[in-house]
Amino acid sequence: MKIDRNSNLRVRVIKTFTDILVIKYLKNKPSSSGYQILRYLNETLSIPFSPGTIYNEVYTLERKGFIKSSGNQDCRYYSLTVQGEELLNETVGKKKEIQDIVAEILSK
Repeated sequence: MKIDRNSNLRVRVIKTFTDILVIKYLKNKPSSSGYQILRYLNETLSIPFSPGTIYNEVYTLERKGFIKSSGNQDCRYYSLTVQGEELLNETVGKKKEIQDIVAEILSK
């Protein structure tokens, strides 16, 4: 069986930026549930994110103050905080730096 290394590499790179993907989604779709985030990422990126991966990321982002939640234990909705918006803007602004770091890693 032949392994599709390009597909595996794509998955690895995208999953490295799961936090940014969640923040970017919430910027465009505030007050979204974890399920809505999971479904969007799975459908638009065609990568099977597990619920555990997304919910762990959501909880981590909330603990760090990048997103906030509302609702109850049965259904929680997440929105971006000012800190989350700043992180997203900072990350987008460092696109070239991120590309340079990846290039450096791969060239060694």
